[in-house]
Amino acid sequence: MNSLKIEIVFPGKIKNDFLQEGFNEYVKRIKRMVKIEIKTLESSHSQNPEICIEEESKKLIKYLGEKKFILLDVEGEEMNTAEFADLIRNGIENSHDICFVVGGTYGVSNELKKRANLRLSISPMTFTHSITLLLLVEQIYRSMKIISSQPYDH
Repeated sequence: MNSLKIEIVFPGKIKNDFLQEGFNEYVKRIKRMVKIEIKTLESSHSQNPEICIEEESKKLIKYLGEKKFILLDVEGEEMNTAEFADLIRNGIENSHDICFVVGGTYGVSNELKKRANLRLSISPMTFTHSITLLLLVEQIYRSMKIISSQPYDH
């Protein structure tokens, strides 16, 4: 499993210390099983939501280049944990790195949505950018435990 790399790309930062601590803890746990990279891009400083979406999406598109990626999107496909683990297992078995993209506070442009290889919804509910990141790393960790047939330690 060590040849696989999981990357998480997002603009901005996690704004709450307790969410940052949880995020860091899961990233640390994941690193024991698979290579994981976190890429933080600068968020927009505009107060206008449309401008934020456009500026942050352009930065994401520029960074991603031709890279394949999975976009977390409330309107995306829903998966249960077993299906999510299968998605990661497929990457491992086919030696494909996996890149997850989480948009900023206001979301992403339609152009970025169209470029995504998969749009994945964590839930039909709406979460903050920071909580979405925490949920994503928790599910990656849980999936790695499933794939390696290890019990999930709570």
